[in-house]
Amino acid sequence: MLLAFVFFKSPVDSRQKLELLKNLDYNNQSIKRLREDVKNNLKVSVSNLEKSELTSLEFYRYIVKKEDNFFKIMARTGMDIDTISSVNSLSSPYDIYPGMELLIPNMRGIYDLEEKENSSSIQKKLSKKYNLVRKFIFFDENKGLWFIPGKGLPKEERSFFYGMAFNRPLGEAGIVSSRFGKRKDPFTRKETFHGGLDIAAEEGTPVYASADGEVHFSDKKGGYGNLIVLSHKLGYETLYGHLSSISVRPGEKVSKGQKIGEVGQTGRATGNHLHFEVRRFNQRQRPVFRDHV
Repeated sequence: MLLAFVFFKSPVDSRQKLELLKNLDYNNQSIKRLREDVKNNLKVSVSNLEKSELTSLEFYRYIVKKEDNFFKIMARTGMDIDTISSVNSLSSPYDIYPGMELLIPNMRGIYDLEEKENSSSIQKKLSKKYNLVRKFIFFDENKGLWFIPGKGLPKEERSFFYGMAFNRPLGEAGIVSSRFGKRKDPFTRKETFHGGLDIAAEEGTPVYASADGEVHFSDKKGGYGNLIVLSHKLGYETLYGHLSSISVRPGEKVSKGQKIGEVGQTGRATGNHLHFEVRRFNQRQRPVFRDHV
């Protein structure tokens, strides 16, 4: 018997054609329709019955407003943490900002980050992996990833999202002297984007691995001065710059809380401090710790 499979082509390909949610009011007809689709699709994906049918996957656009926050958007759209963060590649609830465009699907779910081939064999493999009816699994050609309805993020990835995966690199030492975001460059005095945290501390203050990982780089690098780059799971990296000394070598495995170097002012620095960055798939992320620096 021959089986035919129709693979989903994401409407994200034509983002400008997607319906724009003008506001998140419950009496907004688009919000009502979205929430109803989310509710129905959730029932279908949870039931996991072959005879059931999901509503076609659709995306809406929403422009974040000044009064919004991650959890308000989640509640008003009927989404959950996992869906919004996965669809929009967010690394923490604090990644959103006024003017940012979010994609809101009409069903809860996540992208599988491991399988990137659009084939019936991969669809079958994912069906088994997630214990989900095969026809419910869609391939998003724009992202090159499979969308898995009704499923959530792995526990480990959720811990990264909430900032529970990272420790403060100086422990309780130091004072944050410059935060993530726009600031005046200390050298040029022009407004620039600062892609990490600067934590002022005395020279020689121990610097610790923020999470378990492997040393990807440990040497001098331009304005960073003496720099350590640690690779972590799920595409994350942490960077530790301006060090006075380095205690680890490339390829070495390190544990969360292990000393890897000491604070200094090497490279482009105005004083003793640690420049700390979090990146995911080479994109700078706002560093988030348990107490949300």
